[in-house]
Amino acid sequence: SNGLIAYQYFPDTYVSSARLFPWQFYPQTQKKGFILDARSNGGGLDPDIFLNRFTKKVLAYWTRRYSQDQTSPAIVTRAHTVCLTDHNAGSGGDQFPYDFKNMGLGPVIGTRTWGGLVGISAYYLLVDGGHVTVPDYRVYNTEGEWVVENVGFVPDIIVELHPAEMERGYDAQLHKAIEVLMQKIEEEPLKHPEHEPFPIRN
Repeated sequence: SNGLIAYQYFPDTYVSSARLFPWQFYPQTQKKGFILDARSNGGGLDPDIFLNRFTKKVLAYWTRRYSQDQTSPAIVTRAHTVCLTDHNAGSGGDQFPYDFKNMGLGPVIGTRTWGGLVGISAYYLLVDGGHVTVPDYRVYNTEGEWVVENVGFVPDIIVELHPAEMERGYDAQLHKAIEVLMQKIEEEPLKHPEHEPFPIRN
């Protein structure tokens, strides 16, 4: 992409992604495209803590003479975004692309998710050091319909990964994400507004 597109991986919706997020997100906010890779996402908690960063809007700009303008809020990305998901993404990994789509952030690419979007509230410890969990809540949409659990989330663009291509180092889903973003960047370029001339005080 010649440096136009940022990439961020989300291994879960919990501690690992929380550690990775600042390291990967903040240095790339000025890119024109952003790939959110949630494949094999193991879940954890609600993904909104990450996705909300991509919904923030520029409200104003700060400028001074002979300097680069700054946005307000200070840390915000205006990039076009896509989400990658696959059959190994479950629980919060199911909800990640579901929320991404319903937030209007962009298209989801990959394969249907695992379909295990239920939650647990307690761990029952066993004498051998193991534990037992029992799902006790699930998700429904704003129309009151049960969603995702046992069916998964279906991406907008279905792209399968083939072992022979992967062995050669070719990731068809990633390449499709780049293709979609490059087209979006060309069709809807991000524009920086020109401010009025600096006032002259006599």
